[in-house]
Amino acid sequence: MEIEQRNSGEHQTVINNESGVINVNNHHGQYTNLVGENTARIYKEISHSEQSKFIVSFVAVCLLPGLSLVADFMQIHPAINLPLWAYVAAFGVIFGVVLVGYYDNLRILVVGAPNKEECKQLYADRLFSRTEDGYIVFTHTTACIYPDCCGNIVISTPPERYNGEYSFFGKCSLAGRQHSYGIDYNFKAYPIKVDWRPMPKSNQ
Repeated sequence: MEIEQRNSGEHQTVINNESGVINVNNHHGQYTNLVGENTARIYKEISHSEQSKFIVSFVAVCLLPGLSLVADFMQIHPAINLPLWAYVAAFGVIFGVVLVGYYDNLRILVVGAPNKEECKQLYADRLFSRTEDGYIVFTHTTACIYPDCCGNIVISTPPERYNGEYSFFGKCSLAGRQHSYGIDYNFKAYPIKVDWRPMPKSNQ
């Protein structure tokens, strides 16, 4: 993909070797470093003890309504005789509260812990990696290097149709999919063409 470099306009692309932005006319080498000074945003830190408490609480939330329902069916405590919808509603409310308040914890449980000195995508623009005490949830963003653009690169959910060399993907905060990036494990963001269309659903 060829990106024209125009030297006019208020927000023209800056050529700065120290920041990793190189001549965007060089098709094979154009990139920008996503990691740099003031590019990181820390969302939260989650300790191992907090994650363990969440797992125990999550299992309890999933099991208790079912155990109460079984107890009613077996008439273990006939004094509490609630209809089925009450258990379903209670489970839905409690489960919803857990998802809203502890969604990052749930995603860590689902995605699985990264290896040491590795980071994984949690969801959307959120990444997470190990710390000595647990996990840190963060993201990186820097200026878009497409010509005459003053947006920022935002890490995005990977496209369904891509299976290749990049670790993450990004979009421009202003131009969206029109300014797409492939991001490698060193957090170098390369302007690329991306097919963002979802995979067709099976008719089965």
